Amino acid sequence: NRLVIGENFMIEQYIKHQGTKWATSRAFDPNSLIWMSTAMDNFTLEEVVPETGEVSLEYGMRHITQPALVIGVQTDVLFPCWQQREIAQVLRKIGNNRVSYYELDSIFGHDTFLLNTVAVGGAVKGHLEQEPNGASHLHMDAARSASILLGALWNREFSVESMERLFYALDARNLGRVSIDEVSSLLYLVVLRMGEYCDNMT
Repeated sequence: NRLVIGENFMIEQYIKHQGTKWATSRAFDPNSLIWMSTAMDNFTLEEVVPETGEVSLEYGMRHITQPALVIGVQTDVLFPCWQQREIAQVLRKIGNNRVSYYELDSIFGHDTFLLNTVAVGGAVKGHLEQEPNGASHLHMDAARSASILLGALWNREFSVESMERLFYALDARNLGRVSIDEVSSLLYLVVLRMGEYCDNMT
C-alpha cells in the first residue's frame, strides 16, 4: 500500500479534521496549541524543599488532604498511567486516606475522558459513593443542610432553633464557623430542588 501523508490511520483523519476546524475558526489563535503543549510538557506538582533544595513530589502535594480521585488511562501517552499511579501512591503516603485510583483500559488514549464517558463516569460514581475512601458523606451533609433550609422556607419558620439546626448541619466538622463556599453550595442545592419542584408542578 502506498503511504499518503495524513491518510494512513483513522487518528490522522481526526487530527486533520480538528486542525482544519481550529485553523478556520476566527476565535482560535494557532499559537494557543504551542502554549498548551508547552504548559503540558512543563507542568509538575513537585516543589523545592526549602531545607534541602531538593525537588519533591511529596512536598509539593503535602496540602492535598481532601478526597481525591485519580484516573489513569493505559493508552494515554500525554499523561501516562504510571504517573497517575505515582500521584495516588504519594497522596496515600503523605496521609491522605481518601484516595481512589482507577486505571482504565481504553483505546482512546488521552481523549478517553471525552469519548469514553461510560468508563470515566463509572469511576467518578464509584469514587463519590464509596466510604471511607470516597466523598459521599460530603454530599449527604449538603443534602441534609438543604433539606433543613427548604423545610424552614416552606414552613416560613425562621426561629432561633431552626437557624441553629441549619448552622450545625453546615458545620459538620464542628469548627464553630461556616465558610461562604458551604453556604453557596447549599443555596445552589436549594435552587436545584426548587426548580425540580416547579417542573413537577407544571
